[in-house]
Amino acid sequence: MKATKELLLKLQQLDDEIDSLVAEQEAIPEKKSELKQSLEEVTKRLEQAKQESVELAKRRKDLEIELESMDEKKMRFQTQLLQVKTNREYEALQHEITALEEHKSNLEDEILEALERSEILAGKIKEEEAKLKAETERVRQTEVALDARSKELDDMLAIKQDERMRLVSNLDAILLKRYERIRASKGGTAVTTVVNGACGGCFRRIPPHEMQNLKRDDRLITCEGCGRIIIWKPE
Repeated sequence: MKATKELLLKLQQLDDEIDSLVAEQEAIPEKKSELKQSLEEVTKRLEQAKQESVELAKRRKDLEIELESMDEKKMRFQTQLLQVKTNREYEALQHEITALEEHKSNLEDEILEALERSEILAGKIKEEEAKLKAETERVRQTEVALDARSKELDDMLAIKQDERMRLVSNLDAILLKRYERIRASKGGTAVTTVVNGACGGCFRRIPPHEMQNLKRDDRLITCEGCGRIIIWKPE
């Protein structure tokens, strides 16, 4: 019975190692997806800055064209001032010129703001391009490392699975089915040891008479609290 218990403990430890390797392997695609998302976010910021710069340049060009038309219109009004015959016409034209000057001033302010914004965007684009270059290289290196780790995990799993096959071949088929059933229902842990006088799986205190049965080491005992197989190992 002692040899059987040792085999069960080794099997549980081996399965824990396999579960850990599998979990790490299964997490790799998600890590790659996070890398891709990170790169997409940097790329998106750069594209947005470039698009804003293009739209701003177009807007500035439109403002400059409109400003030129204001100058032409003002010259026409000033020419007309020399031709008016009544005070009413003169005042009306003066009012138009004043409104035109105000509008022209607003256009000039907008053009100045657009120029200042363009300078800021140029700096931002340069900064985002540097970030994209750095992030692209980081992602590339990380993906290479993840691919290498994935291959390493495959090799380690193959070794562990082969070791498991050899180990379970020494276990009774009925006992193995019992182990697998408990393991499936208890989150991967079918066998545990006594820890500080309690079940290492559910931490239920083990009564003295049960502890004596465990120490006799002459049969398999399951925890009345969680149903796992409990094995006594002297501390």
